Amino acid sequence: MDTLPLRTRFGLSQEMMAGWLGVPRSSLALTERGYQSTTDTTGVQQARLTLAAQGLVYDGAGGSFPAPSALPEPPPDLQELEYRLRQCRAKMQHLELQLATLHRRAAPYLARLAIAPALRAYPGPVASPEDEAGWLTVFELEARRQLREHCGATARLLLETSLAGVRREAELLAEIVEASATP
Repeated sequence: MDTLPLRTRFGLSQEMMAGWLGVPRSSLALTERGYQSTTDTTGVQQARLTLAAQGLVYDGAGGSFPAPSALPEPPPDLQELEYRLRQCRAKMQHLELQLATLHRRAAPYLARLAIAPALRAYPGPVASPEDEAGWLTVFELEARRQLREHCGATARLLLETSLAGVRREAELLAEIVEASATP
């Protein structure tokens, strides 16, 4: 009999499976590699496990009967869920603050981009056209660089999506906690 599928299905280590079968781990390893066959004792234990996986109980005489109902999964840990909800709410506040700060940092650079066309469109005379053109280029390029690298649309969208994810997680956790707390 092949024990590997049973071990995998139930998440058993070789050591744990060998303990169930009553053999040394090294013997189980040799059996799984095909170098050694199972004994009658290990065969019965393995048959019990195989039948149990099918919802049956081995009767000891070669037959079987239906297994009792499965054990229930432990209920969710309400304290852990509430703790995670508090973490999410704190993270939301932190992200909201970061987003507000980002908007404040971006405002002057957005304002530069808003007025740059008007400054360039000025038809009147200027003291030094070359200096004016260079200054306007730096004025605009610095704004674009700051927005692209630090506080513009990309940074804002990344923060907004993170905030949306944490908000949704908090909503789901709040629903679960509320449903669990209600008798």
